[in-house]
Amino acid sequence: MTFENWKSEFLLKCTNKGVSAAVLKLILPYLVPLPSVLNADSTQSEARKTLQDYLSLTVSKKRILEGRGALVLHSSTFEKIEVEYSVDRYIVAAIWGIETNYGTVRGDVPVLSALATLAAQGRRRAMFEAQLFAALEIISQGIKAPNQLCGSWAGAMGHTQFMPKSYLDFAVSAQVGRPDIWSNDPADALVSSAHFLTCHGWKPDCPWGLQVHVPENSNFYELRHLPAQTGSGWAALGLRGTGLMDAAWLSKLILPGGVHSAAFLVSKNFKALLRYNASPAYAIAVGYLADRLRGGPPLDFSQGADQHGLSFSEIKFIQTQLTFLGFDTKGTDGFTGPNTEMAIEAFQVVSGLPVDGFAGLSLLARLQNKL
Repeated sequence: MTFENWKSEFLLKCTNKGVSAAVLKLILPYLVPLPSVLNADSTQSEARKTLQDYLSLTVSKKRILEGRGALVLHSSTFEKIEVEYSVDRYIVAAIWGIETNYGTVRGDVPVLSALATLAAQGRRRAMFEAQLFAALEIISQGIKAPNQLCGSWAGAMGHTQFMPKSYLDFAVSAQVGRPDIWSNDPADALVSSAHFLTCHGWKPDCPWGLQVHVPENSNFYELRHLPAQTGSGWAALGLRGTGLMDAAWLSKLILPGGVHSAAFLVSKNFKALLRYNASPAYAIAVGYLADRLRGGPPLDFSQGADQHGLSFSEIKFIQTQLTFLGFDTKGTDGFTGPNTEMAIEAFQVVSGLPVDGFAGLSLLARLQNKL
């Protein structure tokens, strides 16, 4: 579908939903494709870098230092977050730091254009059209004019990068009145992020997760698919890690960088972070930055992770080759989602490989050798 064809269909949907002619006139100049948005979508760091490289980028010494300063500067807001929303201040500060470097890089991409570009692309059309309709509602309510809705290439806005629908559903004010996540004062954005996490199941006094070490000869498939365990339960299965025996909270094992990278036990709070951004690398970065802000130690990547991540075309090749070999990835979009992970697992089982579901360099090389 061309962009113009999508645009015609979308405008018809707007009319059928009762969007006023006045609002449609306001938004028409912004319904244009942005090639830079498509490029950003295919090269996003969470999907293309190794976990170690991504964390080095997002949890730098500079960001940790600046985050500790931001926590002091806005201590009254963070106190309110912990008292009224029961969300750890370090987690909210970490979201702020990773999303916009504590408000210094909030984005200048027209949100309507970004969302239109991504909706027309088709990979996640329904999701981005829903966000567009939410943006139209923001405009219809007089909250912001189209030219005031600016943010990231993905259509996220404000200090903590709320998507339009999240703004309508979860934004709250730190004081009174309409939430202003765009203000130079980050208070509304910060409490809104805390409210978002609370609404998505955040539990106080429960860590997001912790790094563990898994023995090399383990049955990785079985461990990754076990029901949630306490720390002592995981220790009985051979896992080791600082604080593991004291972890009374239930957790699941994830290997986001494969068997040769860092392994983590993650709680239900990790799932709440995934509702903010569905990338496990992103959720780990938030949790890790929060830990570093409170004085925790660096992660250990001594096992020998991949030297670099895979490109858009390399993941498409993996998907194409797996499907050809009978392990259907249900599409070749260049992104490693649940269907691709299951196909990789099935291939690894048949090939007698450690079953981590990870699309890395060794899998790429093995599939290239099957040509």
